[in-house]
Amino acid sequence: MAKFEIFKDVRGEYRWRLRSANGQIFAIGGEGFKQKSGAENGIAAVKRDAVAAEVMDLSDSPLTTAVSSKMEPGMAKKKLPPAL
Repeated sequence: MAKFEIFKDVRGEYRWRLRSANGQIFAIGGEGFKQKSGAENGIAAVKRDAVAAEVMDLSDSPLTTAVSSKMEPGMAKKKLPPAL
C-alpha cells in the first residue's frame, strides 16, 4: 500500500513525499514548511484534489519545459532552448 511520509530536509523544513508499495518515491511536495502542519495540509490537499484532477498530455509540446522557470524536485538541470 502506498504511504505518505513527512520528513525534515537539510534546512530543517518539513516536507512530504508519497512512496509506492514497493518503496519507490513517486511524488514529492515542492515546498518546505516551517511547521509540520504545513506538510500535513499539503498531504490533505493532494488527497482531496487528486481525485478529480484532470490529466493533461503535454508530451507533444516541446516548449512546455522552456516556459517553466522552476525545475521539479530531483530533475537534472539542463540548458533549455531559448523561448520563441
